[in-house]
Amino acid sequence: MSPLSQRLRIALLRVVRDSEGPVSSRAVARAIQQYGFDLSPRTIRQHLGELESEGLVTAGSRGRGGGRRITSAGASEVDDARVLDRVGLTLAKVDGMCCRMTFDAESRRGLVVLNVSTVDRRVLPRVFREMAPVFELGLGMGSRVTLFSPGDRIGGYRIPSGRIGIGTVCSMSLNGVFLSCRIPVVSRFAGVLELDAFRALRFTDVIYYDGTSLDPLQVFIKGGLLSVHSVVQSGCGRIGASLREIPTCVLDKARDVISLLSASGLGTALLVGKPNQPVLGMPVQEGRTGVVVPGGLNPLAAVEEVGIHTENRPFSCLFEFARLMDYRDLAAEMDIAL
Repeated sequence: MSPLSQRLRIALLRVVRDSEGPVSSRAVARAIQQYGFDLSPRTIRQHLGELESEGLVTAGSRGRGGGRRITSAGASEVDDARVLDRVGLTLAKVDGMCCRMTFDAESRRGLVVLNVSTVDRRVLPRVFREMAPVFELGLGMGSRVTLFSPGDRIGGYRIPSGRIGIGTVCSMSLNGVFLSCRIPVVSRFAGVLELDAFRALRFTDVIYYDGTSLDPLQVFIKGGLLSVHSVVQSGCGRIGASLREIPTCVLDKARDVISLLSASGLGTALLVGKPNQPVLGMPVQEGRTGVVVPGGLNPLAAVEEVGIHTENRPFSCLFEFARLMDYRDLAAEMDIAL
């Protein structure tokens, strides 16, 4: 199979995998344009038929006319795709989501980027108690969360049996709001941020978004590089954070937007640097200002650190902000004492 055919093959599987339900050939033809392919629904239908014969996709409940779903074999092939095919895809996916955000800070309505994590449903009360102080200290992205039941499908992912899904706001939502306010923003890297007495000191490890095929914060969590639970207890430790850059000419406007977002409950920045100066020792391009943002998965990092297994899917989907609840209100509704 030629490199172009392999690239098309993986692109088709990605589109089907990322759809929330059975997807039609016409819908695939539209979605696959983001991967650089302009193909007719008829051609797409032929390719999907080949993938179906290989057991990589399957027809929906109403047959092929009802669309196709990814199979476990197809999902595995996407995961095993060449690393070079995936480098930069993380940032491209996030940029696309941010452009489709519709969140309005004043009305507190519209779509935001959501992370989806799962935990054993039996330990949910303890999970909430571990997440609560992380939200309280402003180490996560805002204070809003939501829950998903086993079998619920969100962002093309089905919550497994015996587990509960937890939706948290992704820090990339800040990018979407900046863009809607005509503030250009560049995501540089995610890193491990060391704190002492709750004061940011330095980045100890970083992964640049434009050179990775993985979500950096997920790498830091599973690699045991964070100590969010320790920060909660003593103010000292390491959390996940990321660096954005904005043009210095819109700095005052950006500060106003950040204040508005903080009041809305969406989230805020940990630190806004000085124009044209390094931030925590990390260089910033000329004419720009650095903004350090807390990782949206930091609450789940604290959960992982006390021995509760988490499965995290960063920037999983776009989700209506009004459907999220303050973590305290949701805990009270679930009769969980914090």
